[in-house]
Amino acid sequence: MLYCFPPVSSAQMMQMNGKGAKNFVVFLTYGSELFARCYHRYSNGVIAERQRYVFAKDGCVRYGFDRTGWKIRSEFREPIFCLTSYGYAFDNSYSVIGMKNIDHSDMKYSQYNKYCGHFIIEYLGLYCKHPNLEYLMKQNFNPIEEYYTGYWGNIPKLTLSDNIDWKSNNMLKMLGLNKNEVKLLKGIEHLYDTYIGWKQQFPNLKPEEIIHIADVFRNEHGTLARFTDATGLTPQRMARYLSENKVSTYDYSDYIAQCAELQYDMHDTAISMPHSFDKMHNRLSQIIKQKHDEKDNQKLTELYDERKKLEFECGEYIIIQPKSVEEIVTEGRILSHCVGGYAYRHAHGLLNIMFLRKKTEPQTPYYTIEVSNDYKIIQCRGYKNNKVNIGGEEKPQEILEVEKQYQEYLDTLKRKAKKKSKIEIAVSA
Repeated sequence: MLYCFPPVSSAQMMQMNGKGAKNFVVFLTYGSELFARCYHRYSNGVIAERQRYVFAKDGCVRYGFDRTGWKIRSEFREPIFCLTSYGYAFDNSYSVIGMKNIDHSDMKYSQYNKYCGHFIIEYLGLYCKHPNLEYLMKQNFNPIEEYYTGYWGNIPKLTLSDNIDWKSNNMLKMLGLNKNEVKLLKGIEHLYDTYIGWKQQFPNLKPEEIIHIADVFRNEHGTLARFTDATGLTPQRMARYLSENKVSTYDYSDYIAQCAELQYDMHDTAISMPHSFDKMHNRLSQIIKQKHDEKDNQKLTELYDERKKLEFECGEYIIIQPKSVEEIVTEGRILSHCVGGYAYRHAHGLLNIMFLRKKTEPQTPYYTIEVSNDYKIIQCRGYKNNKVNIGGEEKPQEILEVEKQYQEYLDTLKRKAKKKSKIEIAVSA
């Protein structure tokens, strides 16, 4: 059919005119066959044809151009408009011109208007291979998934559901469902493959129960198994609880971990299915936070005396250490920076957080300093990281001077620590 390709009209060519790189697919008809001509517009406005396609009742074909002319390509795929010498693709997305011409060709029953993906060429190719795809698309059962393949992961492909019997022209036989199941899936046809997966796992459950599980857990088979093992609940009861209480599987997974940490008995339904999940979840979060804070504060207290040497005075300013994890969190909240996230590492001696305060306001957060374990100032942050106040005043010169003097003091501590270490090594030897 290469010599039957209809010409692109001047009006269609006008639609492709302009500046900037862009790709186009123009659908045309000649008789009942559908033709597609694919063009790339260069950034300077020059337009060049790249690929051609024919779609007919008895199949489809893709053409590419080389030095000797247009040739049939062995692989049917989405059009390639540009390639680099290294193989990875430019943007091969495209705009379609003449989409309505599909309605005047053998592809008019393809239900292309119900395909919401990005690869219309591939879709029409699948329809040529499986014309019974029409029956499923009419009933909103879209058995198509998009994915990418190729060495560079740049070749778009469509795949059809393995659960469909493509040899049949009867929709129920194609789907492997009865009328009741089709009725139950009305409006949620997108769960078809998920439903089939759960049906194979739980063949003895009622269709209504399986649909409920599919709707809540989607394809998370391992997640459901973990939930039922932890709670002793049946799959259908577990799904019903999460659905009725609008609890996500992510939140419930976190809740299970909390209960395990606190050694709660999740086989007690008062624990596994609390009347108010959000309140229970938040309560456990607070208990665990308090538990962790107590451990962190204990560690912090053990290091408190050792950190006394890091405290410092300079003119109108003092540098002191926090007395608790809560003080670090409060410091970050008031100064609108992220020091709260350093609380654990400070408590466990991985770094040192120090508070720079005015002597006249020793309880008021002003600047926060991070000091490494080798006595180096890593950062000194004020309000919103480098601001002093809401007015946006930059870090003043006197604070820079305090930093300088404090680093000199830390350098002294570092020299003393090295000297002490050498003495200890000598004594040990």
